[in-house]
Amino acid sequence: MAAKIVGFNPHFVKIGSGKKILELMFLESRIEFCLIPSGGITYTSNLSLENMRAKLIFMYLAGPMMNCLLLVLIIIFDKYSNLFFNINHMDLYTNFISFSSIHETFLFIGNLLPFESNIYGRSHPTDGKQVLDALTKTNEQFIQKKLGLARYSINEDDSSIDFFNNDLKTLQILYKAQAELHKCNFNQTIKLLEQILINDNLITRDKLYILDILISVVIDHEQIQYLQKADIWSAQALALAGEIKTIQGTRGAILIELGRYSEGKEMLLPLTAVDNDAIDIAVSCCYIAKADHFLGNDNSVKDWLKKAAKTGTARHILLRTQQQLNCFI
Repeated sequence: MAAKIVGFNPHFVKIGSGKKILELMFLESRIEFCLIPSGGITYTSNLSLENMRAKLIFMYLAGPMMNCLLLVLIIIFDKYSNLFFNINHMDLYTNFISFSSIHETFLFIGNLLPFESNIYGRSHPTDGKQVLDALTKTNEQFIQKKLGLARYSINEDDSSIDFFNNDLKTLQILYKAQAELHKCNFNQTIKLLEQILINDNLITRDKLYILDILISVVIDHEQIQYLQKADIWSAQALALAGEIKTIQGTRGAILIELGRYSEGKEMLLPLTAVDNDAIDIAVSCCYIAKADHFLGNDNSVKDWLKKAAKTGTARHILLRTQQQLNCFI
């Protein structure tokens, strides 16, 4: 509701974690409820640069404020419930009120603390961390943080350059493409991103960002019908910045999808070292396990999958790999 008030489009809302138990549409938003009542995330589009910080701060604070409101309502209900129901003496009721109050208090405080947390296999900042970023970072740093562009910067000078030439139309197309990707409208996603990619004025960092999103259609979403395109995209990215580990990882994964197992494995092995990002380690380990399976090295498959599982990230790729190889850990 907060996102809609400020003009954003909350196209996908995920509540809880674990197995999906219910999905429904509400005010043009797809809402997914999961089994474990812990965690949640809202994906929005139609992001405008006009008053962006104030709008995002309002949206970020809505979650913790809802926890605060629920806490107040619980306290009020507990105070006046005996006027209508003779239940204050019941142990079950007392325990429920106590647990609910403590739960909402911890959620309120926890969401306001500025740190990164793992949600659905990826690192996401808490609401408090996003508010802090909105208040303290420059416009360039803030947009970079929102888009995750830091992973594609070749040098520190990239951070001082306007992202996508600070062109509002381009940024809006990008956010629309991300919304289509979350909706699994892959043809539309690719069409929108390729529309940005043909811009000759894009710097290398921005091109890499677009190319990596395009490649993720195959790696993250298992849309193998785009594999030949992903081969071209990943080769282009490698030619632009082969020293960036994320680019090495996506190229290695695509090579393995193409059946070039030894070549892909060789590229991914350096990314399994402990000094790499957790997401790069997890994806690399999953694809190396797949390569080893087809290379006849079945003894090492479980070890790679266990190493991927320890990172706590890319669980959807881990599960998919286990199912493909019929090797569960």
